[in-house]
This record gives sequence, C-alpha cells and structure tokens, in this order.
Amino acid sequence: MALYLFVGPNRAQVAKNKVMDKIDDMLGKMEVQKAEVDSGIKSAKKAVGEIRKAKYQAQAELDLIDEKVRPHQDKMTRCDESLAKLRDVIKADMPAEFAGKTYSVAELKAMAGRVLQARKEGEEKIKGFDAGRTNMRNVVATITKKQEDLEAQIVRLEAMHAKLDAEMAAARAMKKASAAMGDTGSTLGENLDELEKKMTLLSGDVRAELAGESEKITPSGADKTMSEVDAFLKAAQSPGDPVGEIDRILGPAKK
Repeated sequence: MALYLFVGPNRAQVAKNKVMDKIDDMLGKMEVQKAEVDSGIKSAKKAVGEIRKAKYQAQAELDLIDEKVRPHQDKMTRCDESLAKLRDVIKADMPAEFAGKTYSVAELKAMAGRVLQARKEGEEKIKGFDAGRTNMRNVVATITKKQEDLEAQIVRLEAMHAKLDAEMAAARAMKKASAAMGDTGSTLGENLDELEKKMTLLSGDVRAELAGESEKITPSGADKTMSEVDAFLKAAQSPGDPVGEIDRILGPAKK
C-alpha cells in the first residue's frame, strides 16, 4: 500500500501567494476606480456640451437685444449732432437755413425742443433694454464660468485616469516579478507598500473629485444648469419696452 505524504507550501511560497493576492486585490480596486473616472469624464463632457449650447443661446439673445438698442443709439447720435448745430445758431440769435429752408430764432428753439424730446425718448427706450442686457451678460458670464469649471475638472479626471493606468502597469509588473521573489522579496514588498500608499492617496483624490463635483457632472446637474439658464433667458427677454416686445413677437410694424 502506497503512502502519500502531503507537504504544505513553504514560507517563501506563502509569502509570494500573499503578495500576488494583494496585487490582484489592488488591481481590482484600480479597475473599479478607473471605471468611475471614465464615467465621470463622460458625464462631464456631456454637461459641457449642454452648457455650450446654452451659452450660444444666451449670446444670441444678447446680440438680439443689442440689435434692438442700436437704432435708438443711432438716433441719439443724430440728435446730438443736430443739437450741436442748433446750439450754435441759437446762440447767434439770428435766423438760419437748414435743408434749404430758413428758420427764425423762435422756430430754431422749437426745433431744438423737439430734438431734445426725441433724444429723451431714445434714451428712455435704451434704459428699458438695459436691465435685459445686464441680465443676459450675467447669464453668459455664469455659463462661461460653469463651462470653464467643468473643462478644468475633465483635465483633472483625465490626469487621474493616466495615473491609474501607470499604477496598474506597475502593479502588473510586480505581479510578474513576484514569481521570482527569492532574494528580491524584501524589495518587492517595499515597492508594493509604496504602490499601496500611492493608491490610497489617488483613491482619496478620485473620491473627492467625483463626490465634490458630482452635481456638475451628472445628468441631473446638467439639467439643473439648463433650468437655471432657461429662467435667466425668460427674465432677460422682458426689456420693459412694450413696442419692442410686440415687434419681437409679430415682427416690425409695416410703414
């Protein structure tokens, strides 16, 4: 009858198995974190795309308000030019000719009064648009800041992704080296401890980045941003000028 004697693994083999198990565990955790970082990058890029669209919309609204203001600004410029000429002839206290017609001093003063009134009306209309323009400029600035913050976060997450790749490559190299642990076991153990420290710090950075900015990069965060933008746009589209608002809706009145 044959006798089989079971001989357990020696200490070196046990130590090697522990190292390999530890490396496998670290690689597993790295894979999970890498997937989380990938998801964060994808969500952040999606949010940037939505915010960029909102920025274009807000800028278009601001340009539209500026277009509405421009005719009134041009009118005020013409009024100022006319008032400068009228001031000179009125100060001379003599009749003057404009566009082939001679006006008395009284008529010149009456004309100056009408020009001043026209200028005042133009100024009031511009003031009516000022609140809308200020609101819209704030919208553009707010959206730009959100976009810049998200783009900076994408850069940070991509850097973390690269670090994870590097540490995973190091861990795989250690796993391969563990097969020949022998005299290098002490060095391998030290390297593994150092890698574990790096991973602990990197894991903390990943968790902080994804948790601290989660509202910005998740779809719900992007939706919230879009809702805020829509509210701003609605507020900024009411410049306080009824005629201008009717023109915006129906188009300019036919002459």
